[in-house]
Amino acid sequence: MSARDIDRYLAAIDEPAGGGRPARGHFAGRDAACHAAAMTDESLDPTAPLAGVRVLDLTRMFPGAYCTSLLADLGAAVLKVEAPGFGDGLRFMGEEFPASHVAVNRGKRSMTLNLKSPRAGEILRRLVRDADVLVESAKPGQMDKLGFGFEDLRQENPGLVWCALTGFGPDGPNVDVPGHDLTYLGYSGLLAQLAGADGTPIVPGLAVTLPVTGLMAAFGIVAALQGRTRTGVGSRVDANMADTGNWMLSEQMVGAANGQAQAWGTVAARNNYRCADGRWITCTASEPRSWAALVAATGLAELADHTMGDDEPGTIAKLEAAFAAQPQAHWLVTPGMAGGIGPVFTPSDLVDDPQTTARDGLVPLGDGSRALANPLRLEGAKGAAASHGATPPPALGADTDAALAAAGYSAAEIAALHAEQAV
Repeated sequence: MSARDIDRYLAAIDEPAGGGRPARGHFAGRDAACHAAAMTDESLDPTAPLAGVRVLDLTRMFPGAYCTSLLADLGAAVLKVEAPGFGDGLRFMGEEFPASHVAVNRGKRSMTLNLKSPRAGEILRRLVRDADVLVESAKPGQMDKLGFGFEDLRQENPGLVWCALTGFGPDGPNVDVPGHDLTYLGYSGLLAQLAGADGTPIVPGLAVTLPVTGLMAAFGIVAALQGRTRTGVGSRVDANMADTGNWMLSEQMVGAANGQAQAWGTVAARNNYRCADGRWITCTASEPRSWAALVAATGLAELADHTMGDDEPGTIAKLEAAFAAQPQAHWLVTPGMAGGIGPVFTPSDLVDDPQTTARDGLVPLGDGSRALANPLRLEGAKGAAASHGATPPPALGADTDAALAAAGYSAAEIAALHAEQAV
C-alpha cells in the first residue's frame, strides 16, 4: 500500500458514513459489467463443501477479506456489508488496477449499510436471521456500543457464528492499542526472527500476520459451524494478529517458556546466495546427501567433510564466491533440488511457471482478469474447480436491494431506506 493509497483511504473514511461520496476506483466506470459477471446465490455450486452457508462480511481491509475469500472459495455465499459511497478500502489500493481488491474480494456480493443510521440495527437484525456467520473487524466493544454486538444479534439467531478480527483480542492491556502488520510482527517476536546477520530486523515486503490471521479465522469459523451441528448453538470466534504471530513462533515460544533458547542462526547449508546474473537462490543442503551434491557441483572438495557449525563464516564466503560465478539458471539445474538449491522467484516469475500452470494456479474471473486459485484442493480439484469464488469482485452496493428484499423488505421500504441514506 503506497503512501498515496493510505492518504486516499484515510481521507475517505473521515467522510460521514452517509455522505453519499460517489463510488471510485478501477470498477467505478464499469459497475454494470462487473455485476453482470458477479456471483449470485443461485449460481453457487450446490456440491461445494460450504454450500448453503451464508456469511455477512462487515470487515474492512485485509484480515477479514482473506478470511471470507477462503470461505467463498469453499462455496459459502459471502455478502460484503460496506459503507455507502466508499466501501472497503481495498477497492482503492492501486492506481491502475486494484490487485488487492481483486485478489481477496472476488466471489462475493456487496450491499451498503450506514452503521451510524438509526435503522442500522433493525436492518442487521433482519439480515442475521438467515445468516450462518458474521465476520467483523471493529474495535473491541464498538459493535456492542452501537447496539448490535454478538449478544444482541444472537437473540435473533441463536445459531449465529460470530467472528471478531482484532489486533490484540477482546481483553488484556493492549485491547485498545491500534496497529498494522509490522506492529504485530514486532510485538509477537516474529520480526526478531527475521533479523539479518547483524541483528537488524528486516521489514518484509508483504503482510505476514494479516493473511495468516484470516486463515485462522476461517478455520475457527468452520470449527464453530461443525460444533453447531451438535449443539444447535453458535459461538464467538476470536482471531487476532498478535496471538497468530505468537502461534507462528510455537517452537521458540515453548523453548523460551521452558528456559531453553531456540535459534536457527545463519549457517552455510541454510542460506541465500546471489548468482552471477544478480538473481538469488536458496540453499537448504542440510542433509549429507544434498551437501555432497552441492560440494560436487561447486567444485569445493575441501568442504566435503564440513560439519554444521564449524567455521560457518568462512564456508559461507566460499559458497558466495562459487555461486557468483554462474547465473541462477545454471544452479537450478546443477545441482538443482538434489543439492538443496531452489529459486528466489518473484510473483512475475510464477505467472507462467510450469508448476503454476500444471496446478491451474491462476483462474479467470470472467471479466478478463485472473486471480490466484484456492490453495485448498479437495478430491484433486484444480484451479477453477477448486475455487468456487472465481467471479469478479462486486460493484459497491450492487446487491443491496436484493439482500434487503431477501430480508423481507418491500420495494417501497427499500426505496425509503435509500432516501434516508440508511443504505
